[in-house]
Amino acid sequence: MKRAKKVILDEDMAKVGIALRRAAKQARKIALQTNTPLVIYENGRVVKKKLSREKGR
Repeated sequence: MKRAKKVILDEDMAKVGIALRRAAKQARKIALQTNTPLVIYENGRVVKKKLSREKGR
């Protein structure tokens, strides 16, 4: 099943999703480089996750 695209008229709001994905990718990269946990919001709680280098990613 395909997801329906939402039409957003505000130009800045239309780019928020892309910017958040880019920021998340950069946060993962920095967490791996510095060997620090990544703090995320998961299942209604704030969780610190230790990342490991995975092959193929």
